[in-house]
Amino acid sequence: MRRIALLAAVLALGLAGCGGGDPAPAPSPTGLGAGGECELPAGTRQARFGTDGADLGGVILGTGGTGIVLAHQNGGNVCQWVPYATELAAKGYRVLAFDFGGFGVSTSGSATNPQQVAMAAQALRDDGATAIVLIGASMGGTAVLAAAPAIAPAPLAVVSLSAPSVFSANALDAAPKLTMPVLYAAGEFESSFADSARELHALTPKSTGSELFLVPTDWHGVFLLTSGVSSALDKARDKVAAFLAMHAPA
Repeated sequence: MRRIALLAAVLALGLAGCGGGDPAPAPSPTGLGAGGECELPAGTRQARFGTDGADLGGVILGTGGTGIVLAHQNGGNVCQWVPYATELAAKGYRVLAFDFGGFGVSTSGSATNPQQVAMAAQALRDDGATAIVLIGASMGGTAVLAAAPAIAPAPLAVVSLSAPSVFSANALDAAPKLTMPVLYAAGEFESSFADSARELHALTPKSTGSELFLVPTDWHGVFLLTSGVSSALDKARDKVAAFLAMHAPA
């Protein structure tokens, strides 16, 4: 119970800090109001997109040429990603965090999670991104891995945080088909999630230059990128930043 409370407190502090005291922008006329549960930084734009009956809502931060899709973990929504999305936008990236169907403001229709990730990538391109990176946490990590082989043009890179091998998508089938660099990261003490990271990394072609990074923690998914909590998590943040700088600079 103490651990759950700590996670909630850390996330709440991050969300509170990302707004900088500015009021959240009003949703656009075509938006679904994604992120209504958290304070959004000034300049955040609403996004609405989807095919195959999917009606997906998200938020876009930044205006850079390199776009990053952020896919949340189970039980979450765009608010999980707002602090990190704000950091990425400040570095020059164009970032889209979206709600999977059945979470937040989105409905999925007949679209699978990987298909929804592909729709988000296209929405970022339509918004002006000229290249795409996929980052997903837990359920979202599985989804971005499963989506990546089918997206054209191919993503520059993929970051998978604490992804199960199978969760509403099959990353085991996708890993051998990946052609871009992938960073598999997980908490070393997450048991099955660390095992999945090892397995998926082993299945990924060596020619991609993919990496495995296990952090000495049991923190999970998006929480691996929490700032100012421990040196282990700071190392995870630094690793992701270095990976992006190498393979998908802003």
